[in-house]
Amino acid sequence: MSMSRKSNSKFIGFLLFIVVVVASVAIYFGMIRHRAVSLADVKIDGVILKEARSDIAPFNLQDTTGNPFTRDSLKGHWTMMFFGFTNCGMVCPATMAAMNGMYKKLESVLPADQMPTVVLITVDPERDDMNRLKGYVNSFNPHFIGARADINETVALEKQLHIAAAKIQADGAGKNHYTINHSAEVLLFNPDGNLQAFFSYPHTPEKLTHDYRAILDATNATV
Repeated sequence: MSMSRKSNSKFIGFLLFIVVVVASVAIYFGMIRHRAVSLADVKIDGVILKEARSDIAPFNLQDTTGNPFTRDSLKGHWTMMFFGFTNCGMVCPATMAAMNGMYKKLESVLPADQMPTVVLITVDPERDDMNRLKGYVNSFNPHFIGARADINETVALEKQLHIAAAKIQADGAGKNHYTINHSAEVLLFNPDGNLQAFFSYPHTPEKLTHDYRAILDATNATV
């Protein structure tokens, strides 16, 4: 009986040793994986902020779903924000089409709670009324939303997010004949509502998909 108990004790001790070794290896490789996908190491076509900006002042716009679009509207999900206007000749439609292509790619691989909200902020609220803006964004994707405010509120938001927008009047034409030169980056806000990254123009569905998923994976790995 004594020999049998000693054998059992040795066997149990050996099993515990194996469990400890396996657990240690799993933790080690988990740490290696965590470092490999940390946000600081992610490479995108754009800029990832080392510390997401949380100092964005309150703003008050209206969106094309009939709701206020405020700082709180950015919370609880990822948000891709683009500043443009419906009369834009090339940059805006190309960017909106790229984000539509990205959205369709993401829909096939991501759960609904990891899909980004895509928002177009108009830099031309004088001509982009709510109906026009809604028709424009929905022509690219029914999930996209537009948002607008008066020109003063719009300019204030542009300034704090470092978006440049300048009206260029057409020679010899009436006051409503103008275009607007504006920044073409896509801004990415994290689920805390803080500015996390800028995606550089020109945009393609492939680049946007890759860059968003890289940030998403790195962020999930740190949770």
